[in-house]
Amino acid sequence: MPSGSCAAGAVVVCRAIERSGGEARTAEFSAESGPVVSRQYPDLLRRVFPIQQLFRGQSLWALVWCVIGMAAFAAVLVCAFLIVALLNSRGVVTIESRDVAEYQQLFASGTDTSGTDAENENADENENATQQPTPRAIPGLGLKAVAWELRHRSWGQVLAWSCQRFTSLRATDSALNWLLVVGLALGFVYSTAMTQMVTLASRAAGHTAGQLRHSLHRHSIRMGTSDLVDARTAEVIELFTAEVETVRSGIEKWIRTIFRCPLGLLVLLSLAMTLNWMVTIECLLPLLACWYLIRRERRYLEREQTLNRDRASIDLKLLGEGIRKSRLIRGYQLEANEDQRFEKHLERYQGRLQEIERRERRTFWLSGMLGLVCFSLVLFLLGARMQGLPGSPEHLTLAEGLLLLSCFAFGLKPVESLANLRQIRSEAGQAAERIYRYLNTIPEVGQAVGAKFLQPLEKMIELEDVVYRLGKRNLLNKVSLKIPATGTTAIVAFDALEARALISLLPRFIEPHAGRVLIDGEDINWATLESLRAETLLVGGKEPWYTGTILENITGGEARYSLNQATEAAKMVHAHNFIQKFPQGYETIIGEHGEQLRGVQGFLLALARAMLRDPVLLIIEEPSLEMTDAEKAHVEDAIRRASSGRTTIILPSRISTLRGVDRIVLLNRGKVEVVGTHDVLLKNSALYRHWEYMNFNEFRHETSPIQ
Repeated sequence: MPSGSCAAGAVVVCRAIERSGGEARTAEFSAESGPVVSRQYPDLLRRVFPIQQLFRGQSLWALVWCVIGMAAFAAVLVCAFLIVALLNSRGVVTIESRDVAEYQQLFASGTDTSGTDAENENADENENATQQPTPRAIPGLGLKAVAWELRHRSWGQVLAWSCQRFTSLRATDSALNWLLVVGLALGFVYSTAMTQMVTLASRAAGHTAGQLRHSLHRHSIRMGTSDLVDARTAEVIELFTAEVETVRSGIEKWIRTIFRCPLGLLVLLSLAMTLNWMVTIECLLPLLACWYLIRRERRYLEREQTLNRDRASIDLKLLGEGIRKSRLIRGYQLEANEDQRFEKHLERYQGRLQEIERRERRTFWLSGMLGLVCFSLVLFLLGARMQGLPGSPEHLTLAEGLLLLSCFAFGLKPVESLANLRQIRSEAGQAAERIYRYLNTIPEVGQAVGAKFLQPLEKMIELEDVVYRLGKRNLLNKVSLKIPATGTTAIVAFDALEARALISLLPRFIEPHAGRVLIDGEDINWATLESLRAETLLVGGKEPWYTGTILENITGGEARYSLNQATEAAKMVHAHNFIQKFPQGYETIIGEHGEQLRGVQGFLLALARAMLRDPVLLIIEEPSLEMTDAEKAHVEDAIRRASSGRTTIILPSRISTLRGVDRIVLLNRGKVEVVGTHDVLLKNSALYRHWEYMNFNEFRHETSPIQ
């Protein structure tokens, strides 16, 4: 049932329950003031971007590219490790007599018995190695030297197999060149994959943001008609721009973090554990403890700094209080007291700033000391392992130690990002909550179930005891009025909002809180909005145009209207002449603020738009701009032509318009005070004479008497 049929003063409260992705949120709304209660269930961001979306469309491809990138990243680290190991060993294998059998077993090959030149040259030495009392050094063996050094690791077996399969790896120079080339290629793959992942994550987040903006745009159009004073316009624009961008940024960061960080940590941990799981655990424990303590200290610092800055801000306001109260201080001779008070607050303010600096220095020093101690402990643990007996399972090579350090260093950022993920989701969730709070508001005007087509106006417009409130104020208070079809009626009021509220009832931009609006005896609340607004058009307002060409502004971008029809409508209201003077004519672009238009051109353009649609009921809000005599003549003749043969209701801004209308309706304090022609009302209504004097006397714009 339409809200206009509700009893006066009643508050329509509805409960909207939305479910998406397993989450639900309940909100209560008032028809007057929007949301009155809002209860947010945990993790509202999941409603905007459900977890299932991670494995669909562009998000799924982002995951695929992330997996490729992380695999390439792991391979790059392995290449770097092998390069360092190869440079450290210089491709030299040192074999003791007791190790010859192990060496031959490690590099035995059932398919390829050929060797490098260095091996062939030293073949005899290898065969007689068991007879030598001292170790023998075999140079130029490439990655075989690394495989031999890592023979007690799983890596050693893999490298030995690779050396048997690929001859180029058995020479130091060629192995080094291949590692460099492969490392660069894998680095390119990693960079490309991560770029693609970021791009796809951004597109997925942008798609969600686009859907939110579409919903906001559509809902604001439904809600905006009832916003007589544009009170919520700034709020909607803030939601449309800043809040949606916060949600978009949060979703993008969430996708990137949830894909890249766990995979990255898995790769780094796997590499570290493969090298030496015991050393990895020994180093991870102090590293994680240090990271936790530093993060906890920083979070404590942030809370303390916020509190101190708030207190300092209060002290600063108190410092400047005397500037605003100089008359009080000087008038009562309170200078000495003011100086003492100023010094007191200044000392306290400076103390706050010093406390902020002390806390920052303490946190910086403590974090530095914790980091230094932890780093030293890790170096000690790695150094102790590197000093162990070469060849033993517990021994770490230089390359292994550097790779472990790299894994720990690269793992710091993913861990920090995962720790910050909750804050990112919280900020985005708060923005989403504000967006949904607005989207869940119930439009004041809605089409009733079972609404029927409304026939064009033929006889009478009638308002029966209409009440309309704005906040706690009654703009219309039991207004009863009959306006006959055809002819011109002017609506005037001491408060312009009252007149604007009355004309806004006719196309159902707003809904009466009590009473009815009838057209030929039919309640418009039960008519379809399409049929009502097809025959009831409003011309004027603050900005009667939108960004686009002049032709698009007249036709509304509808293909059913041709250029010839638009031209005829423009000629009818004297808009064709100034349009033709533009270099592009009807293809001239009108900016957001109508930069191309001057004076009353925007109003004439809006009037042409209405004439193209030939409405039965035309509502005109006259422009209140300063006009030349020629412009006044054009506007007057354009309104006269537009009013011919139809019912016209005008909010006048010129005295000549009042003299030419068939009737004038004067509203005062929400009620119809008097109805009549201009001459009759001047003669019989003191209140109308007062209104006419207040709005059209020649001194109304003066702020002081003329000297």
